[in-house]
Amino acid sequence: ILDQCLELQLFYRDCEQADTWMSAREAFLAQEDPSGDNVESLIKKHEDFDKAINTQEEKIKGLKLFAESLIKNNHYDSPAVTRKRDQILDRWNGLKEALIQKRSKLGESQTLQQFSRDADEIENWMTEKFQIAQEENYRDPTNIQQKHQKQQAFEAELHANSDRIAAIIQAGNNLIENSKCGGGEAAVSARLKALNDQWDLLVKTTTEKSYRLKEANKQKSFMAAVKDLEFWLGEVEILLQSDDYGKDLASVENLLKKHSLLEADISAHQDRVGEMNEQAD
Repeated sequence: ILDQCLELQLFYRDCEQADTWMSAREAFLAQEDPSGDNVESLIKKHEDFDKAINTQEEKIKGLKLFAESLIKNNHYDSPAVTRKRDQILDRWNGLKEALIQKRSKLGESQTLQQFSRDADEIENWMTEKFQIAQEENYRDPTNIQQKHQKQQAFEAELHANSDRIAAIIQAGNNLIENSKCGGGEAAVSARLKALNDQWDLLVKTTTEKSYRLKEANKQKSFMAAVKDLEFWLGEVEILLQSDDYGKDLASVENLLKKHSLLEADISAHQDRVGEMNEQAD
């Protein structure tokens, strides 16, 4: 009977140690849901927690075997040993289940916060780009061609980031569809709408500016062409107003050749004049 008393005391000692260990871990799991940078810290602690659970698992198994040995050997207080064993095992299984649930919530929080960070970053980027898109530099014809080329590069940058926008929006939709918003589905949905609206406005404003710069560039090119044509017409008019009709056969033949060249030049400019009339219309 003394041996059984000693074994029972050892069993209860092991049970008390297990209870103390689990109490500390239960307190950790009962902490409030994380926010901000605290998520990363808690995930690291959970990784350490997993390792501790694996180590403690062997001790719980040993405790179970100890209890079963006492019961099998008809210990005088077998009912109490059975109850304590079951209590420890139930608490242990509950702890592991709580760990799984907590890890899942931490994963959700991490994903949600990553979405929020990505959304903040892209919103700031779009705000910066919208300031550029709103500039009415097409009103000043100075360096309009360079401005048009710069705008084309700007459009290319927007296009290159369209997949990035789509990925963030898809990530938000996935959070909503899978109920991974921690109860904040309405907030995520509102954030997605704001992102979509901001992107649509940026694209629309950029398209309008590109059109205006293109038209301004065309207008400047047209005016330059008109100026060249006016200069050419001035030279032609001077030639046609000449009173030189030749003094002899050689000079007349020379003037006829020049006149033929002038007619050819006028004919060559006919298509150009027609194109400019179309542009003006």
